[in-house]
Amino acid sequence: MNTSENTGEDVPFDLSKAAAAATEELLPSKSKERYEKQFQIFEDWRRLKNVTSLTEDVFLAYFAEKSSSYKASSLWSTYSMLKAVLLLKENLDISKFCKVTAYLKRKSTGYQPKKSKCLSRDQIDKFLLEAPDKEFLLMKVALIFGVSGACRCDELSRMLVDDIEDQNNVLIVHIPDSKTKKPRRFVVVDERNLATYRRYLELRPPSTPHKRLFLNYKKGKCTVQPVGLHSFGKFPSQIATYLGLPTPLEYTGHCMRRSSATLLVDAGGDITNLKRHGGWQSSSVAEGYIEESIENKLDIANKIQAGPKKRPFTNIETCPSTSSDSSEICCTEISTEIFDKKVKLDHKSLSGINIANISNSAINVNICKYTSQGNPIFLRLMSQRNAVSMTISGKNRFCIRSIETLNVRKSNRSEKEANDKVRVLQQI
Repeated sequence: MNTSENTGEDVPFDLSKAAAAATEELLPSKSKERYEKQFQIFEDWRRLKNVTSLTEDVFLAYFAEKSSSYKASSLWSTYSMLKAVLLLKENLDISKFCKVTAYLKRKSTGYQPKKSKCLSRDQIDKFLLEAPDKEFLLMKVALIFGVSGACRCDELSRMLVDDIEDQNNVLIVHIPDSKTKKPRRFVVVDERNLATYRRYLELRPPSTPHKRLFLNYKKGKCTVQPVGLHSFGKFPSQIATYLGLPTPLEYTGHCMRRSSATLLVDAGGDITNLKRHGGWQSSSVAEGYIEESIENKLDIANKIQAGPKKRPFTNIETCPSTSSDSSEICCTEISTEIFDKKVKLDHKSLSGINIANISNSAINVNICKYTSQGNPIFLRLMSQRNAVSMTISGKNRFCIRSIETLNVRKSNRSEKEANDKVRVLQQI
């Protein structure tokens, strides 16, 4: 019989056994052995040092000793695994040891982790077009799928034939079991890519006893043996060797995933699209996959060094009033010249201003006088971008950004002030 720590009551043996089994499942199933191994290394170190306690100074000394042979990334990985195992086995949360985390952060200062190099769009196209199918057909299909879906090597190795829907002009690929435990989908387009996939699929032996998609390929024929995880990790290096790229060994198994993220961002994708595409939950982790490409650097340099660009503006036309209490100012795209003139309107019954089809503008409206009816003046700004501001001056002055609809109330005025004067200024 075990004793409960919370209540002091006896807990039946079968419940204690069930709780222990549930606790064991809290560790990641794929890397559970690594977690247990790191804990065992720590326990061996404690016995060697004759240490029986689990204080902050003990962990600080342990990581200080490991820092002589471990990189900063390895230190953090060891810390994470020990934290998980100690919480389960010793009910100890080492994340509360502030000195330990501060020490690890200090060791990470200036550390630049090694990352796989990326393939450019031109390099990918060159390989797919020029590499002979007899030797590289398997690598071509793996490259198409890996870059199109930002796939990890284990996702490619576990991909099944049933995970692909061939809809003539597009392939819909399902990844049911990803690292983040969330299924993903991506599509493969381009007739050339579809034809490459279909040529490879036609070589699949009818007697294949499993449904794994990628089979070993040699001299134009497929065998029934599936491609292993480590083989996918070597494909980028072999592709770089064929292309004659320098340091081909730096193109690792993460090359296809990082290349996919870089190509997406270079094409204008934002961080939301990137996270959804690769299945990342953290923005900082997703950004770590983006290669600092020359295209990005050139785009940033042009934005900084070229200075502000003068953007075209539309002329303002006054539309005749169709009733006694309304009138409009309409923007139409009839000119590409910079509009920086003042427009003065004098309508006795003006009650509406409509400004449309503008972007990156500053609009100043000065209402000098009001209508005698005391009705609201309706100001409506239809902007194409957020970089638009409007300032309304008069009795009450205020500034509003990204306006779609704005109502300004008027006070009753005498008949002597029946004439309205509205000045609209557009400038960069």
